[in-house]
Amino acid sequence: MDEPDNLPARRGEAHPVPVGEQGLTTDPLPLGLVARAAGTNRLQTICLALAVALVLSDSSIVVLALPDILTRFSLTIGEVSWVLTGFNIVLAVVAVPVAYLVRRRAPGVLLMFGLAVFAAASLFCALAPSFEVLILSRGVQAIGGALAVTAALEILPVTTGSERRAALIWATAGALGAACGPALGGLLTQLISWEAIFFIQVPAILLAIPTLRVRTHAKREPAGRPHVAANLALVLISAGLTAALFLIVLLLIEGWQMEPIATALVVTVMPISAIIAAKLFGRVGSLPARAAAGTILLAAGLASLALLPQPEWWWTVPSQIAIGFGLGLTIEALTDAALRGRSPQAVHGGWTLAARHVGLVLGIVLLTPLFTQQLAEQQNTVERQGAQLLLDAPLPLTTRLALAGQLGLVVQDGGGRIPDIGEVFANAPTDPQELAAWNTLQADLQHAIREAGTAAAAWPFLAAGGLVLLALVPIAIGRRHLDL
Repeated sequence: MDEPDNLPARRGEAHPVPVGEQGLTTDPLPLGLVARAAGTNRLQTICLALAVALVLSDSSIVVLALPDILTRFSLTIGEVSWVLTGFNIVLAVVAVPVAYLVRRRAPGVLLMFGLAVFAAASLFCALAPSFEVLILSRGVQAIGGALAVTAALEILPVTTGSERRAALIWATAGALGAACGPALGGLLTQLISWEAIFFIQVPAILLAIPTLRVRTHAKREPAGRPHVAANLALVLISAGLTAALFLIVLLLIEGWQMEPIATALVVTVMPISAIIAAKLFGRVGSLPARAAAGTILLAAGLASLALLPQPEWWWTVPSQIAIGFGLGLTIEALTDAALRGRSPQAVHGGWTLAARHVGLVLGIVLLTPLFTQQLAEQQNTVERQGAQLLLDAPLPLTTRLALAGQLGLVVQDGGGRIPDIGEVFANAPTDPQELAAWNTLQADLQHAIREAGTAAAAWPFLAAGGLVLLALVPIAIGRRHLDL
């Protein structure tokens, strides 16, 4: 059953507001002050939710910028993935220790300090002169972000008046932040540059200002054990989500040569679906039922991405809808289960934060090498198909030999990436007959490359679906033995 709100809600009762060092007061207030306090609390809650969403969006916001970062620093896919991996590793490692720190110190001060560190590190990311500086700055971002996110969970019960409502807002904001990250990052990358992703995070500290006057109880009670089943399920779910947040973007941009802004619009299907699912079904059934249903939907969506009939973006939409619905149901249910009835919430929130980011790292570590290995295998297939298409093309022999040499260089210099042949075909012939054959050859080669990218992603998507399905085991165990 849901926990009762900590604040009175019946008509005619006084509405407590955060004051002094005790956090909550039950003294009746005049109606004008009640309304003013309610408005202040609402603003504080919104700012806290935005801070959580902003920080956790950084676990995925650079996904659509990875190709540009890859080109900027002359990297391989395996190397550039550390822009994601480094942030998530550090966040996973520090989440629980900083949660204990937040429990013992002033959460409002630590929220401000965490966002200040996060903003400063974001500036260093935007101005990074080398890949090493970028990775180091991402790690500092994660430390500041962990402080801010765990402190927000300590403050939210005061601004909302309910630990249950606070946990729901905290979990929803984090999940939506991570899901919306790729779309936001893609828009900024296309419209401005990948550095803009980090520049816009610099004023993040402003989100903490409305919360500075909130005071919480000093909590000294020992923290209980974390909910093992729920957190283990979060690890596996998050590992599978890596394919949705990372590999699908690489497929659209690297495999199908879509523009970042177009890719950003395509991947908004997931967060929109997650919002709809949480709104429509967030209260339907029990926690284990929602967690299991969301897990199955998520796994089905990932597996269906491995079976796309054509390398076209619209075929990904049904899969993304299933993934979004699964995300909207599962993350909220498992986080709710991990936090419900456990105090202090900041510590157990730290455990769920660590679990989710351990899962993201696990997914990147397992799935990225599989994707690059599949790309290498598909490269041989593309080379054979390309050679046959060149032989069959009704073009002069000298033209075909020149194209073969240029295409060979593009493939050789790809560094494990899917080749972009646009520049090879930039100087089109003027003869109408040759031009028609030229355009046909380019289109056929482009289609072969897109199909190769789709095939390379198939096994990683299936593996991701398998990781997600494994989450059904701790969900079932938690339901029977750990009160999920």
